[in-house]
Amino acid sequence: MNFCEGCNMACGGDRCPKCGRKKLRAVTEDDFCLVGQVDRIFGDNLKFNLENENIECVLMPFGTGVNSKFALPLESYLVYVRYRNLDYVRRILNDDNA
Repeated sequence: MNFCEGCNMACGGDRCPKCGRKKLRAVTEDDFCLVGQVDRIFGDNLKFNLENENIECVLMPFGTGVNSKFALPLESYLVYVRYRNLDYVRRILNDDNA
């Protein structure tokens, strides 16, 4: 598995699926990887539940510039977890979105 340091994405190919970058390195268990985008309420609950399972989770606010311009909270988060927990968290997100 490879890792794009620009996008924080783990990928199986020789090119990042998000940015197209070819300069990838081998992923390590401690790399924070992008899992996906979730809304604020779900993200807050997800982080709480993951931390209760001793899984580190980083939420980066994400949204439109309109909210930023008016100093309003952004409407969603980008979710990052350690590579070692990536598949587990993806399964959680897929189960909740089914």
